[in-house]
Amino acid sequence: MVHYAGDYREADRLRREEGKEMYYGHGYVLDQLAALRAEHDAVGFLCALAPRYWEMLETGVTVIGADTDPDRNPDAVIALIERFAPTHLILFGPMMPLIRWARAQPFRLGVVMADSFANPYYRWIRFRTLPESLNDARVTLVANHGLNAARGLVDLGVRADKVLAWDFPHHRTPDDLSPKTAPAARPFELLFVGSISAKKGVGDLIDAVALLKPAHDVRLSIAGVGARDRFAGRAAKRGVGDRVTFLGLVPNGEIAAMMRAADAVVVPSRHAFPEGLPLTLFEGLASRTPVVASDHPMFRGHLEDGASAMVFRAGRPRALAAAIAALIADPALYARVSAGGAAAWHRMQSPVKWGEMIARWVRDRDDDRAWLSAHTLAEQMLSERALAAKQR
Repeated sequence: MVHYAGDYREADRLRREEGKEMYYGHGYVLDQLAALRAEHDAVGFLCALAPRYWEMLETGVTVIGADTDPDRNPDAVIALIERFAPTHLILFGPMMPLIRWARAQPFRLGVVMADSFANPYYRWIRFRTLPESLNDARVTLVANHGLNAARGLVDLGVRADKVLAWDFPHHRTPDDLSPKTAPAARPFELLFVGSISAKKGVGDLIDAVALLKPAHDVRLSIAGVGARDRFAGRAAKRGVGDRVTFLGLVPNGEIAAMMRAADAVVVPSRHAFPEGLPLTLFEGLASRTPVVASDHPMFRGHLEDGASAMVFRAGRPRALAAAIAALIADPALYARVSAGGAAAWHRMQSPVKWGEMIARWVRDRDDDRAWLSAHTLAEQMLSERALAAKQR
């Protein structure tokens, strides 16, 4: 398996030695890799951007770091794949040079993603040949993270009978907590969790805090890594440097309590950010703290403005500020959004979990092929049409 980023040697060390999981899903992936290794001769997980290493974990899983960008230097990654000599290869992400190479190889090939293709650059320029590649009969597993992201592949031209919508299991659910009835006492605390970048909407969020400053005592905590200095400078320039706190990378195990303690969890992704379905959105809804989210195409159909979240037009700080101000001013709205988030969380769940999907694809028995086929978008679309006809 080839992943663009991440470092699963470090993820394994952190879990064993410190009991920490820095990013949601790392522990689950390690467990699934161990389960696969128990069934098969060898399992390797290559992280392209990780420091260069080749080691075997205690579970028998081989972890590999390539220390290179697979899009700019695919040959270095290909050399490591060839050294491992796989019978099955899964590429995590639309890494076009690797997909082109792998289509000509004798092993079984799968492409699993967590990407949005709504951005015109991604859709028409960078990935214009992706549908042809994924429709190739030699690619026998195609999946994207979340239903909207999977539908985006079909809209791009990938056959619906090949595409699955996958997800991780979510053990923290909104059913474990009671809804909130009103924000805590002042100040009104906002929480952002994710990479610190313009496309993730961090600049828009800082600008919104500045717009709110004259009328509302709002504080913003930012958990994550990225262009911290750049956005700290922006906060200072906008006069809210004392209201914005950069927490750095926070272990995932601490995020749930932070979200619960906040007054609002903000997911301000711009449309240009090519995400599938951010795990922050699941965790924010599970916390029962009201979520303020952009109208990113991948959130469409999951969130209802004023009912399960406050939805604003992406890239518009004034719209974001207005959504936050409405939560502050209207306790009934605040309580309604908190209560309604549970239904959105349940709507977002997918029956296709990462580990089972991969295990069935590798095992490839008749029942496995039937299960994968039954969970494609083509089958889901047939079910939706049948239900619509019945309702008419």
